[in-house]
Amino acid sequence: MNKSPFNFLVTIALGAVLWIVTAIFYGGSFSESLMLATATPEEFLGNFRVVLGIAALAGIINCLYWYYYGGQDSSAGDLNKAKKIWRTSFILQIIASAALLLALVFMNLKEGILTTQWVITFALLSLHTWIFFWLCTFLMSPRNVKFIPLFK
Repeated sequence: MNKSPFNFLVTIALGAVLWIVTAIFYGGSFSESLMLATATPEEFLGNFRVVLGIAALAGIINCLYWYYYGGQDSSAGDLNKAKKIWRTSFILQIIASAALLLALVFMNLKEGILTTQWVITFALLSLHTWIFFWLCTFLMSPRNVKFIPLFK
């Protein structure tokens, strides 16, 4: 699974399928379950899908960069630098999920959404960002850097 075009394509397909499942299938029922003060469920759903799309793109782009970087011959010669790049990317994915949650919270500040529903939203954003990045790099990192992701 760590061959060059295969891991790129599988990551893009997996990210797209994950977005479809969470934003389209789950998002509709999730937005209908919210008790919104002023907005309609369709308005919230539109924002929700856009934010999840940004999260999915962030996860996919970061994975693709890691595959490109890990496939370079120079990355095998400096594994400490590669480890720093992976850890920095992982932390940036966590920050991206938190920032996207804050953006969604500020867009819906007057709606009175419950904390448990924000926790669910953060879990979905995390699934698209840092969990997606970790899983894809754990399974499909190039051979030069395949032992760098956490717990491998």
